Amino acid sequence: MIVLSAALALAGIYLSCYLGYWCILLLAHFLPAERSSSIGSRDTRFAIVIPAHNEEMLLPRLLASLRSQEYPPDRFDAIVVADNCSDRTAEIAGQCGGIVLARFDEVRRGKGYALQWALGRLDMDRYDAILVVDADCFMSSNALMSLDGSMQSEEVVQCYSGVGNPDESWFTRLLDVSRTINNDIYSPAKRRLGLSVQLIGTGMCFATRTLRSFGWDALTIGEDCEYYANLVRRGGTIGYNWDAKVYHQESSSLKQATSQRMRWSSGRFTVVWKHGFRLIWEGLAERNIVKFDAGLTLILPNPSLGMNLSLVCLATALLMPPGMKGAMVAWFGLLALAQLGIFLIGVHHTKKRLSKFLAIFIAPAFLVWKLGIDVLSILGLGKKHWVRTERKL
Repeated sequence: MIVLSAALALAGIYLSCYLGYWCILLLAHFLPAERSSSIGSRDTRFAIVIPAHNEEMLLPRLLASLRSQEYPPDRFDAIVVADNCSDRTAEIAGQCGGIVLARFDEVRRGKGYALQWALGRLDMDRYDAILVVDADCFMSSNALMSLDGSMQSEEVVQCYSGVGNPDESWFTRLLDVSRTINNDIYSPAKRRLGLSVQLIGTGMCFATRTLRSFGWDALTIGEDCEYYANLVRRGGTIGYNWDAKVYHQESSSLKQATSQRMRWSSGRFTVVWKHGFRLIWEGLAERNIVKFDAGLTLILPNPSLGMNLSLVCLATALLMPPGMKGAMVAWFGLLALAQLGIFLIGVHHTKKRLSKFLAIFIAPAFLVWKLGIDVLSILGLGKKHWVRTERKL
């Protein structure tokens, strides 16, 4: 019983740090501040690199959104990396105005390898910035114009990353709330505090001088998280552009999303063990708040894992004999309620709030599913390769 109590106490401290971190971000979010978008001279030359593995269905939508950009068409190129494709991705990309780079490599598979290969074949002298966008996305018409302003003062920028089909199912409604929390609260608050925003995988914009200096060395299945850690360790900081919006086509069901989330979760835990504690130590040793915060960002749980840990600990505390039981139950109960409060704040920021709020009643199924994925990933049983997630328009 002593061991169990100690384990619960450690879990409570960990989750309390997580909620304390969120309280700081919420305070920063609610402080008066203007959200401004700097508009540049529209001179930034963009290479929009699109990794695509069998994306013949969704790729035309992205390329159409690029043709609709409020930006001089001679100032950007759409470069489609047709990676190990067995469908008409390369053919359709060419028909829709994309520059096609076809890659076939059955050994070095994955988005990180595809990006490294493609960036090695670009003429960096032709471009000022490289924007990475997944093939299942589409962009707001002002995205490049807004990024042009950001790239006047930033080396790396993460775009707003939203759900393109937020009302398709209860699953997409829940994920829309999660993405809205990240886009409207989490990322802006971190920038307001002078911290680095985390890369999300799509809508990542890099100054070419940065890629010349550092190259692309993130080759795990969590390539975005890995590059974020590598970049911060080298002294870089990642900005955020709320106005440059990139929307991705989210899976509509748990079945569709399982392989993708297994891959993401496995990649994240791999990067956490490799970089998280090291960044915290380096941040403390160097008195570098950006590095320290990046380590915390990796080590602290994501929202679903935080809630799952709280509920598992609460259930365990309820089974304890009298003594510390009351305090433990109250502790984890409050932690769970606080996280529910963050979710409700996110609902308030979404469109069609009632439908997003009602999705919370299906959340237990989502949490059980996500708990299984995280447990398998921690045990090293997650997906190791880039496998296309089945979706529909």
